[in-house]
Amino acid sequence: MIRDKVLDEARAVAIGWHHPQVEPRHLLYGLVRALGSDSPSSAPLARVKLLMAPAGSATGKPTTSPEADAILASITDVPTAKTAADELATKLLAGVPELAVGAAGTTAVTPTAAPTTDTTASVLAELDLLIGLGAVKASVRRLIAVQSFNIERRAAALPEVNASHHLVFTGNPGTGKTTVARLVARLYRTIGVLSKGQLVEASRADLIAGYVGQTALKVQDVIRKSIGGILFIDEAYALAPEGPWDYGNEAIATLVQMMEENRRDLAVIAAGYPEEMKRFIDSNPGLRSRFTTYIDFPDYSAAELVQIFEVMAAQAKVNLGPGVLDALRGRFADKVADPNFGNARFARSLFEDAYANMAARAWSDGKIERTEIEGLILADVPADDDHHFMEHRTIGFRAPAEGGPATTPDS
Repeated sequence: MIRDKVLDEARAVAIGWHHPQVEPRHLLYGLVRALGSDSPSSAPLARVKLLMAPAGSATGKPTTSPEADAILASITDVPTAKTAADELATKLLAGVPELAVGAAGTTAVTPTAAPTTDTTASVLAELDLLIGLGAVKASVRRLIAVQSFNIERRAAALPEVNASHHLVFTGNPGTGKTTVARLVARLYRTIGVLSKGQLVEASRADLIAGYVGQTALKVQDVIRKSIGGILFIDEAYALAPEGPWDYGNEAIATLVQMMEENRRDLAVIAAGYPEEMKRFIDSNPGLRSRFTTYIDFPDYSAAELVQIFEVMAAQAKVNLGPGVLDALRGRFADKVADPNFGNARFARSLFEDAYANMAARAWSDGKIERTEIEGLILADVPADDDHHFMEHRTIGFRAPAEGGPATTPDS
C-alpha cells in the first residue's frame, strides 16, 4: 500500500538525519520517493532534501508526530497521495530556493572510469604488482572473496552473512590508499558488486559549502557522479564539524542517507590517519553501522622506497649511475623515522628534484648533448639540506612486470 511505502521512506530519511520524529517534511520526502514521476514538479527530490537540515542527534527509531499521522490517514491511494504531496509542497517549499542547472553547490569532481577490458584476474594481477603492501593485498583479496561468496550464495537462494562493501582505509599520506581504492572499484565491477566501477575522489571542499542548504546539494551532486562506483573521501575526518557555524553534520547526514538510498550500487571508502578516522566513524551511528571493514596501510620501508624510486626512473627511461642506489638507501633510512615523512610522495619529490639537477647539469654549458639526457649520476641526488619536500597528489607504484616494462597506476 502506498501509505506504508511513504512512511517507510519518511522514517528512513528521519533516521539518516537523526531526527527524533517523522514530521510533515519527512512525509513530503516519502511522497516524492513513493510517487516517482507522479510527484509534484515543484518538489524535485534535491529541493525537498533541503528541508532536512539541520541534522539532529537522535539514535533510536523515530516516532510519528500527530500532524504527520493526520496526513498519513488521508493517504489511501495514488490520487490522495498526489493531493497530499501537492499540499505539502505548497506549504513547505515556499521559502526554499528553486534549483537550476549549474547552481551554486555543484562540484567539479570528475570520475576516473574503469577500463572495460578488466577481469577479476587482471585487476588482481595489477594489485600484486604494487610494491610492498603485503597485508593490504591480502585484505583486498579476502574482501573480494567474501563479496563473491555472498553473490554466489544469493544466486543459490542461500542465506548470506551481511558484509558491507563500504571501507575505511587508515594510514599516513603517500602509502597507496588512492591507488588501491581505484583497484577495489574495478574489482567490485568485475565481480558484480557495482555496475560501472568508476572512482570519484572528493575532499571536504567538495562536500561542504558555506551557506545553509548548499552542503546537501554538494553532497548529492558528488554522490550522483559516484553511483555505480566508489566515492573515495580522503581525509574524511575533516568532515567532522569544527564549530556551530560548520555544516559538517549536514554533510555527514546527507552522506549516510544517500548511502542507504543507493546501497545496491554505491560504495564509499573513507580514508585518513588511524586515530582521526576512528573518532570520525564513532561520531555518527550511521557511519559506525556502515563502515565495518578497516584496512591499514603501513608506511613504506627504506628498501621499498628505493624500489619505488627505481620504478619511477624506469618509467622515465632514466639510467641510475654508480652510487645512486646507495645514496638513496641512506636518504630513505634517515627519513622513515620522521613523523612528517611523506612515504611515496617523498620518493616522488626526491626523484623530481634529482631529475631537475640532472637537467641543470646538462644545461650548465648552454647546450644539451644526447649522451646527457639518459643518465642520472650520484651528484644529481639532492643532499638532505637541498631537498625540500612538497605535497603531491596521492600516488602508488607498481613494480615492473617480469621481463616487461614498468607500469604506472591509472590516474
